Amino acid sequence: MKVSLGSVLLGALLASTPAEVVAHPGHPSTCVVTTKRKEFRTLSNVQKLNFLASVKCLMNRPPALSATYPASTSRWTDFLLVHQANTPFVHWVGQFLPWHRAFLQDFEDALRNECGLIGGIPYWNSALDFANLTASPVLSGPLSFGGNGVGPVIVPPGGQSSDGNCVIDGFFGNVSVRVAQGPPPGQVADRCLLRYIRQDFASYWMNPSHVATVLAQPDYATFAPLIEGDMIPPDVFPTMGIHTGGHATMGGDMSDMFTSNSDPIFYPFHANIDRLWAKWQAANPTARQYDISNPIAPRGVIQMWPNPPAGNVTLDYQLSPLKVGGSSTVTTVGQIMNTKGKGVPSAPGKPNGILCYEYVE
Repeated sequence: MKVSLGSVLLGALLASTPAEVVAHPGHPSTCVVTTKRKEFRTLSNVQKLNFLASVKCLMNRPPALSATYPASTSRWTDFLLVHQANTPFVHWVGQFLPWHRAFLQDFEDALRNECGLIGGIPYWNSALDFANLTASPVLSGPLSFGGNGVGPVIVPPGGQSSDGNCVIDGFFGNVSVRVAQGPPPGQVADRCLLRYIRQDFASYWMNPSHVATVLAQPDYATFAPLIEGDMIPPDVFPTMGIHTGGHATMGGDMSDMFTSNSDPIFYPFHANIDRLWAKWQAANPTARQYDISNPIAPRGVIQMWPNPPAGNVTLDYQLSPLKVGGSSTVTTVGQIMNTKGKGVPSAPGKPNGILCYEYVE
C-alpha cells in the first residue's frame, strides 16, 4: 500500500506529544509567554505541514466579511479583500509598517483560532536565498510554497497588473484564486496562482547588504521609507527597497500591490519585514520602541488616495479597519509598537499594547 508524505506527517501531527501540541491557554492580561515566529526552513516537517494546512484551511472556510466585501468566497479571500481595499491608504506612508504588523496579527489569530495553527506565522529570511532563489527550501519541495510559475504567461484582464505564470508545485500548486487582480472593488474570479520570479531582482534586492543598510538607520523617519521602498519614475528599480523589490522579485500576484496576498508567500515575506523592524527596534529600545513618524499621506508621484489627511502618523493613529484580538475598537499604532507589549501602554493614558510574540533568529 502506497502512503503519501502528507498522510504520514498528518498522522505525526495528530499524535504529537503535549510538549509539541499545546492547547491555547486563556488570554492573560500581559505578555507572559510569547508566541514564537520561526524561519520557515527551520521548522520540522510536522510544523511546516501544520502551518501550510492551516492556510489551506482558511481557503476552504466560509467568509466572515461578505457583508463588507461581497466578492469574498472564503476566510482567505476576506484577508485578500481587506488588503486590496486598503492598499491606497497603507503604502508609501508612515503607517505602512504598523498597519501590516496589525494585519499579520489578525491573520495569525485566524489561523490559530479557526484552523489549528500551533505557534506563530513563520518568516522567510529571503536574504539567505538571494543567490539562487528557486533553490530555496521555502520554494521547493512538497512542503513548500512552490516555485516559479510554468506554462504560458497569463495576462490579467484589462492589463491592470503584472503578468505571471501558474504555480503547479509545492503545497499550493494548482490552487484557485477567487479574486481578480487589480484595484478595488474586488471582483470574483477563478484563476491560478501567478508567479514570475526574477533572479536578477533577487540578486540585488534580497542581498544581505541591503538589510545591513536598513538596520543602520538612526530613526523611524529614515528606516521606514528605506525598508518599504518607493516607485519613483522614470527608473523605478533603484528606489524599490527590500519590500517593494521583494514583491517585484516574486512577480505575478506578489507584484500586484492590491492583491499581492493572493500568493501565500506574502505572509512569511511580510513577517520578515516585520522581523527586521522588530530587530531594529530592539537594537535601541529606549529610542526606537515607540518611535513613529512620517506623513499619513502617500509620498512620491503615485497618488491613489484622494484628499489624504495632512500631518504625520502618531501613536494615536487608527489602523482602520483592523481590530486586532477581537477588539470592539480600531487598533491604534501605539498598541502594536511593542511585539511583547501586551497590557503595557505606550505612554501614560494610552491604550494597552495587545501583542505577545517574538522572532526566533
